[in-house]
Amino acid sequence: MRNLLIIAFAFVLFLNSSNTFAKDGSSEIPLVFSGFVHTATTYNLGDNEDEENNYHTFSNDDYTMTPSAQIGVSNDFFVIDILMGGIAQDLATDYGDNGHHMFLHQAYGILPVGDWVAMVGHFDTMLGNEVINPADNPNITRSFLFGYTINFQNTGVRAMIEPGIEFIDEFYIGVGNGWDTIYDEGENQEKTFEAAFGSTFGDTSLFVAMNYGQETDEQTRQTYTAVLGVPLTTSLSLTLNGVMGRGEEEGAYTSARTGVADDAEWYGYGSYLTYSHDSTKSVTARYEYLKDPGGSRLGFSSTAKDPWDESKDEAELRSFTITPQLLIGNYGTLRAEYRLDMANHRVFQKQYGIHNGQAQKKTQDTISVQYIVAF
Repeated sequence: MRNLLIIAFAFVLFLNSSNTFAKDGSSEIPLVFSGFVHTATTYNLGDNEDEENNYHTFSNDDYTMTPSAQIGVSNDFFVIDILMGGIAQDLATDYGDNGHHMFLHQAYGILPVGDWVAMVGHFDTMLGNEVINPADNPNITRSFLFGYTINFQNTGVRAMIEPGIEFIDEFYIGVGNGWDTIYDEGENQEKTFEAAFGSTFGDTSLFVAMNYGQETDEQTRQTYTAVLGVPLTTSLSLTLNGVMGRGEEEGAYTSARTGVADDAEWYGYGSYLTYSHDSTKSVTARYEYLKDPGGSRLGFSSTAKDPWDESKDEAELRSFTITPQLLIGNYGTLRAEYRLDMANHRVFQKQYGIHNGQAQKKTQDTISVQYIVAF
């Protein structure tokens, strides 16, 4: 991974030296540079023992400043994005890269093939409403749906076409390595298939996506998401995000008679209501619900202090989040946030609890502050 990043930086610097991309020695295609610098902190109001915000993604460290940055370069033929700092470390650890502070977020080439446009390389998932880049989300903290129901990225080939038919603006199909797998090595290489389409109905938009494929040990996982965006008034908009998944490898229920694990299933939804007071001030309220029968995705069997029976218990998480936002100048975004997490089992920490600081509560309160400079 480190050598790959060095090569990518060298490639960016080489292109930047001329600031053009030559084709046939005549035409010039200028590069587009983008990026952000991001700093945030999330504080747990419950004085939790383990100094973590349970079930948070990218904001799980309590009362710790986590700086991150991203630099990207692109044109009509390629996209390269490199992450640095806290988010990069979290992703690198998840991908088995020993927690390096740099991560190749995206790197793909763009190839026209007739009416299709193919992307070849490493790119973001098409599932769900929220993304890795903090500037492109309406809230500071990520939802449970983002952290526990979808993969973050795909590595492979993805093709897009504008079919020119009613109600479908764009259609995607692709194949790549398994769930969040950058390098698929060895003899048992598993592949994931993906498909998606986007539609618009006046000012309303709809994007539906799915992943299906074998993961480890020839076991299959499938995930389906839908994101609907509806402008309610000139200053009020609503986004709805639904997700459902199924996985053989999860083993949510194990029959007492046969001893065989059934497939796991999980499903949930999120709603995002955004009010824009003017061009610089807005506020977004998010409510979400995630149900995970058997606790396979959420791991309640290992965190809950209540008696747990995987043959009949169900894990449920709810969350309410409100995030006011202020735009500062042309590039800055300042946010504050209050979030209340709720569970049907005691999976959140309580300081000096009777179980020596292990899971004690069914609720968790956090507040967050974030500043982003993006270009």
